[in-house]
Amino acid sequence: MGKRKALALLSGGLDSSLAVKLVQEQGIEVKAFHFYTGFCITEFKRRLGQTKEDGSPYVNPAIKAAAQLGVPIEIVDISEEYYDVVINPKYGYGKNVNPCVDCRIMMLKKAKEIMEKEGYDFIVTGEVLYQRPMSQTPERLKLIEKEAGLEGLILRPLSAKVLPPTIPEKEGWVDRNKLLGIKGRSRKVQIELAKKYGLDYEQPAGGCCYLTDETYAARFKEAYATEGIITRMTLFCLRWEDTSDFLLERN
Repeated sequence: MGKRKALALLSGGLDSSLAVKLVQEQGIEVKAFHFYTGFCITEFKRRLGQTKEDGSPYVNPAIKAAAQLGVPIEIVDISEEYYDVVINPKYGYGKNVNPCVDCRIMMLKKAKEIMEKEGYDFIVTGEVLYQRPMSQTPERLKLIEKEAGLEGLILRPLSAKVLPPTIPEKEGWVDRNKLLGIKGRSRKVQIELAKKYGLDYEQPAGGCCYLTDETYAARFKEAYATEGIITRMTLFCLRWEDTSDFLLERN
């Protein structure tokens, strides 16, 4: 059989970039996919044409990471469907208004469709066991896989050795011994690996998400308490810091 192919979920952050790199080193052909929810802070500012303090433009972190890794990337816009996930998360919110479990399930369901349609063998993510308390415990990782219909087909190279073997490992498509066993919130190992591979990475990871931002969450909760409902327009308008930004986007 020919070279195995993996579909990688690439946020543009350090973990997902390293996950791709580790799989590439084993001769796997990788294509990256980035799901645009409408809530990536960096991408939102880029679309507004805003610049950083030093005057440089914002760059989509996933596209930047894919260029460094030498992998093709496709941006999939799921922002219209994502509204329902944010408003009615089956598994609730995290610390702010981040529906991380439901978000991950949605993205992986989309990835499964692409995987089956385009002939990929498995999916790669940069998830690290226990790094995120809501969505990256063993129980939640297992739940997410089951809900997405991808049991055994999600390879998490950074934490593979502290997780049950996946189908790619059992079948010998990848060598489990060459994968890592990282767990917890420390990123010392990842930072050292980034130096080794010469990777630049986004800080905060992946451009971050408005839904994890305390200020955004406070606006969300105030709007809901006042109106009793959060409309699609309200949800997105809460991202603007002032009216002039809103008008710029509308035009």
